[in-house]
This record gives sequence, structure tokens and C-alpha cells, in this order.
Amino acid sequence: MDDPVPETRANRNEPASPSGLSTLKPRRQRQGSPDSAHSRSSSMSKGSIQDRLFNNLLQQVIPADNDAERNTGDKAMANSPKKPPFSLPAMTNNFRRFNARIGVVFLFQSQAEGLFCWKTPTHTLSFLFVYSFICLDPHLLLVLPVVIFLLFVMVPAFVTRHPPPPSTSTSSTTPYYSYEGPALAPAKTIKPAPETSKDFFRNMRDLQNVMADFSDAHDALVSVVAPTTNFSNEKLSSALFLGCTVAAVFLFLTAHLVPLRLVMLAAGNGGILWNNPAVRHFCQGLMQDVSGVPDQDAPLSEEAEHELFGQPVPKTPSAAVSALEKFADISLDTEPEEREVEIFEIQHRAQGTSESGWENFLFSPLPYDPLSPSRIAGDRPRGCRFFDDVRTPSGWKWKSKKWELDLDCREWVMERMITGVGFEIPGVIPEGHAIVDEVGGWVWDLPAEPSASEEAEMTAMAYGDLPPETNQGPAKESRKRSTKDWEEGTPASYGVGEWRRRRWVRIVQRMNVPPADTTTVTYSTLSQ
Repeated sequence: MDDPVPETRANRNEPASPSGLSTLKPRRQRQGSPDSAHSRSSSMSKGSIQDRLFNNLLQQVIPADNDAERNTGDKAMANSPKKPPFSLPAMTNNFRRFNARIGVVFLFQSQAEGLFCWKTPTHTLSFLFVYSFICLDPHLLLVLPVVIFLLFVMVPAFVTRHPPPPSTSTSSTTPYYSYEGPALAPAKTIKPAPETSKDFFRNMRDLQNVMADFSDAHDALVSVVAPTTNFSNEKLSSALFLGCTVAAVFLFLTAHLVPLRLVMLAAGNGGILWNNPAVRHFCQGLMQDVSGVPDQDAPLSEEAEHELFGQPVPKTPSAAVSALEKFADISLDTEPEEREVEIFEIQHRAQGTSESGWENFLFSPLPYDPLSPSRIAGDRPRGCRFFDDVRTPSGWKWKSKKWELDLDCREWVMERMITGVGFEIPGVIPEGHAIVDEVGGWVWDLPAEPSASEEAEMTAMAYGDLPPETNQGPAKESRKRSTKDWEEGTPASYGVGEWRRRRWVRIVQRMNVPPADTTTVTYSTLSQ
């Protein structure tokens, strides 16, 4: 018969499955319900022929969701309305709606850029004062949302309803607002930009530029962060890991001593003041005087153009990563990881045979002890018949050339808390031992417990309570010999069970992953 090949496992505290192999389930085809098919056909009938053609084409191109995604999303889909599938008309309609309403975001972006770039110095100075007050007294942060709501939402809405009277003077004077009397103008409402207006196309232009800026920033960030954190260069990533660990421990002990208010105050004001053209020009001139670099107006050589404080400035993110490698001068253990795997040689003895009539059964990753789940369930041990058929765990390879017998069976028996077995003690061979007929290390099953009558008879023999007629002739000698065996016999005198096993060990070494075997992480994977 074809016996299953056991999978050896690393010798850890937690148990492993006998196979140690993960199975891949075939992907099932998605089948829609009649209701969904009817609704889909009815919705497609409302569209044009071009829409149907595009939908059918996209359904053939876009891959179906796998089982894992469906299983993880079943619970969420049950508690939320069902999202429509991808459709080109829906995508176009949603983009038009989104582009008509995204103008307020771009307006806020342009105002923020003008604020931080000192386009209106009075506005920037006012922001610096507010930011400084919040840094000095963080409790004012709770007042800030209410003040922003009043000044930028409520007040402009009230002024719109109560406009100033038309000016009759030819000179430019400040408009006079009257807060008495009824409203003179209709309320201002926010409407999406019409699709044929300039605002709509301006939003499309800004959205296009924002997508390009985000893509460029994303690629630049990945080109700097990924090489230093993905351990492609183990020295650099290990040095960064050690530095972050030391910094975390240091900050854990001294974080309460850092004046966060002053740090935030200095960092915020310094960053905004650096964007001021006058301040930036003054700081650059001061740095040139200190470092000895000539003025920017003078022509610079190619070597001096990319130097800062006498050190070359990297031109690209990859060059910056290469410049950091010289600081990562640490030694790494290049030897692969090693573990010890085990396999159990199991032998069987038929009932009624002598204690030396053991027959080789198989090699199994589990000891098949009396209280093992497979033994209790009545299953036979699973494994292979020869050493050559034993495979290494996935991702490991053999280091030692042969298996070694574990003679200290007491250790692994006590570690697994196995009961109902007997084992040999190294260096101690009791007289008349029927088990030690070859190489040691065996752990055998104890025989079944005697019945109640036999146990009572043995107890009576131990205490000499048998009737007088049983203490004469051959019966007396037999009872005497049994009493001696019960009191002074060795564990082997009680007999053995049907199974015995011993443990073999071997050293394995982790295999190196080929450099071409890389893993690509997508945001769809991270969101699951």
C-alpha cells in the first residue's frame, strides 16, 4: 500500500500538523442569483448599445473577486447597502458630480498656499499669532473650530443677507453695514459648477495636476523609504532598526522632559518664516558666509554646485540612500538559521507474542502515545516505512548527513507529559530486562490495568491475607514468586503493550530565498 510521507517539523514548543503543508482550494466561479441577473438585465436594457458593449468588455477584462475577498466582505456587505459593480456610465456620472463639487477643496488649497507663501503678509502674520497662542496654551485648540465656524461661515452668510446700502459718494469709503431691519438680499447657497462653465474645466485641470503631484510624491517617497525599510540592504535596514530602537527607548525615558510647546512653537514659526523671500535670502547669505561658499550670483563649478558644508549633496533619492550606507557599518550573521527536526520510529508487537517479537511499522512525525487523539480515535499511525522517504519542512534543507538516535528518552517524554508508558534510563539496565535487546532509547506502552478481582488478589498476596489452603504446595511457590515480583520486580516484569517508539533527530538549515523572488504590496491587499 502507499503510505503517506510524513513531514518533519522544527523542534518547537507548539505542535505542528503532520503534513505541515497548506492546501490551495480551487477558486469557485461566481454565480449570480436570479434577482441579481434580472436587475442587471433591466439596468442594461435602459442603457444604449455602446454602454452594453463597454460593460460586457469590462466584465471580461476585470478579474473576478477571489474567495478570500468574498468571505471577508460577506459580513460587511450584510450590514451595509450593496455597492454597485464597476460600470463605465456610473464611473462617468460620478466623476462629473465629483468634479462639479471639488472646487471648494482647490479653493482652500490655493488660499493655504498663498497664506504660507506670504502672498498677503498680514494674513500670514495673523496666522502666526494664532498658531503661537495655541502652542503656548493648547486649551485654545478647543475654541478654534468654533471661532472658524463663526468667522468663516456664519458672519459671511449674515453679511450676504444684510448687504450695505449703495454708496452715493464718489470717494472710496468703507461700506456701512446695518444690522437692523429685515434681510435685504437672498441667502447664499452652494451649488455645483455647471458642466459647461469655466469653473468645471478649472476643477478638471486642478484635479489633473493634483493627481500628477500625488503620483510624483508617492514615487519619491517609496524610492527613499522602501530601500531603507524592506531589508533589501540588510546592513542599512538593520542599522536603521537599531537606531529607531535606541531612540524609542531613549524617548520612552525622557519624553516627559521635552518641552513640546516650545518645540512646536519654534518649528511652526521657523517653517513659515523660511518661506518668506526676505528671510530666506538673509539665511542663505548667512550660511554662505559661514561655510565660505561664494555668492549665488557668481558662477559655481560643477563640483561646488552640489556641496553643502563641504559635503556632496545627493541629486536623487537613490543617491541619498547610497550616501547613508556608509553609516551602516555593522556586522550581520550571514549563516542561515538552523533547527532540529524529529521523527519517531514506531514498532508493533502482536498480542500473544513474546516481548522480543517487535516488528518495524513505520516512521511518523508523532509518537502515537496512548493518549494521543489519533490513538483514542482508533486510527492507525500515519507515516512512511523508510528514512529515505522522510522530507524536510517547507523552506528547509538537510544540513547533517544522517539521523541521530536520541537515547535520552526521558526528556522528550516528560516534555510532552506522556503518561501510560515506560522508558529506559541511560546507563541503567535492570537484570532480566526483556526490552533491551538492541539499541536503546525505546518508550513502550504499559499493559492494560488488571481487573478488579486480579487487583484484589494481588493486594491480598501483598499483605498475606490468603486462606491457608492456598499457601501449600505449588500454589504457595507460585504466590510467593508473584508476591516477590510485585514487591521487588522491575518495570519490565509487568510486561509491555503493543506499541513502542523511539526518537530520531536531524539538523536542517533554512534555504535562502532567491533575489528574484520579490513581493509586491498593493493598497488593496493592505485594506483587507
